[in-house]
Amino acid sequence: MFSRPHRHYRPRLRRLLTLSTIAATLALPTTGAAQFAQWSLAAGGNGHWYQYIPSISIFQSISFATAQAAAQSSTHMGLQGYLATVTSQAEQDFINNSFGFLLGFGASGTAWLGASDAAVEGEWRWLGGPEAGQLLGYTNWRASQPVNAPGFDTYDLLALNINAQSPPTSYGWVSLTPTDGALGYIVEYGNGRMSTVPEPATNALLAAGLAAMAVVMRRKRRA
Repeated sequence: MFSRPHRHYRPRLRRLLTLSTIAATLALPTTGAAQFAQWSLAAGGNGHWYQYIPSISIFQSISFATAQAAAQSSTHMGLQGYLATVTSQAEQDFINNSFGFLLGFGASGTAWLGASDAAVEGEWRWLGGPEAGQLLGYTNWRASQPVNAPGFDTYDLLALNINAQSPPTSYGWVSLTPTDGALGYIVEYGNGRMSTVPEPATNALLAAGLAAMAVVMRRKRRA
């Protein structure tokens, strides 16, 4: 049977347990479902980072407003995020090949991108990043997209459609409404604006530092 700690050691034990608990908590992953990929300059890319964030379930879609707010409040490698702006087929191919997209019934799914024609019907413009406000130069619309028919002028938001019903998987753009939901969204980090928000890696370093502090304190007590 274990004996109770001597009263002299109880404050020290509490300090060590507190530091260990803080370190373990800070080391826990905060974005377990997040997927990151960099389109490196060496690979012919733009050096930007991309992140695909899926919904927690195929039964709980994500609205455009939620996705845009989350993207704009996120950071990676000190860069501010925004819903991805895809300006070339090479960039689209990189995104297509970099992530395992969440698919729903019918082996298809959608992921929000950062463009809209809500201001002027038929004028699709990027909403964030270096291209904010610019008309789309490159497009990758599915057949019969975007929806511009009379009475359907609320199809103002851009999403990437992924269809794996008949291999190989195909990718194309579709227009959706503010009341529609997608199974995920794609964040791009590359507008050069630095952030002071700590990254997960910073938390891990802090946790390691606290753990090391606990060891030092223990050694000092023994000396």
